[in-house]
Amino acid sequence: MEKHQYEEHLVQLANNGKYDELLALAKKLVEEHPVWHIAWHYLAVAHGLRGNHEKAISYFIKVLEIKHQSTKALYGLSVSFHALKMYNEAISCLLKHQEINGKEYKISYGLGLNYIEIDEIEKAIDALSQALELNPESEETLCCLADCYRLCGKYPNAISLYERSHTINRCNASVTHNIAVCYKRLNDIENAIEYYKKSLEINPAFIRSVRNMAEIYMEIGQEKEAKKLVVQAFAEQPESTEIQELFDKLNNL
Repeated sequence: MEKHQYEEHLVQLANNGKYDELLALAKKLVEEHPVWHIAWHYLAVAHGLRGNHEKAISYFIKVLEIKHQSTKALYGLSVSFHALKMYNEAISCLLKHQEINGKEYKISYGLGLNYIEIDEIEKAIDALSQALELNPESEETLCCLADCYRLCGKYPNAISLYERSHTINRCNASVTHNIAVCYKRLNDIENAIEYYKKSLEINPAFIRSVRNMAEIYMEIGQEKEAKKLVVQAFAEQPESTEIQELFDKLNNL
């Protein structure tokens, strides 16, 4: 089999989730072709897919020793570093990838995720905004960018992005919940309640929306509405300690 055929087969094994076969073939190819960077790359990929990121990192580094500017290896390294919570190292790999290959959606998105983890929210916003320019219909990017604006207290920006995400996927209870959170922070109680209700229409077991809406009702003196909501939630989720606490709190009013 020619090298390009082996490479196609390696990709196929990875895509089909046949990680043990991928590992065995990559090991064989490394022995037969010790300076072929593709063999080492898929040996790293195999270990990463099997959850052994320490080994994956060592083999991705081997790839870079053979092919100094392998963007595939840099991206693979960033994934393994992220999995090991080595976020600064992941960022370094992604920035190097961007320097070599220019702007690319998955790189900008990866940078955003890693900047969030080290609490560099403004940098995360820049990276995720770039990712959104490259893929305007990405639900995951819209949500992450909206989360960043929410964390910064820029609630109208967050709401706008959550709404865009909601048009792509109307079944995401977390998105409608977060829109409600933003409206509550803006002291727009009517819209906050509306979106908490939407969240519970999507997922009646979404405890955070039950809790937050019940607390709003208690704040505005509508204890009966709060109790009605919590009683219903408690009937559906009697094992929930959060709902039990709310139930007890209401009974003590």
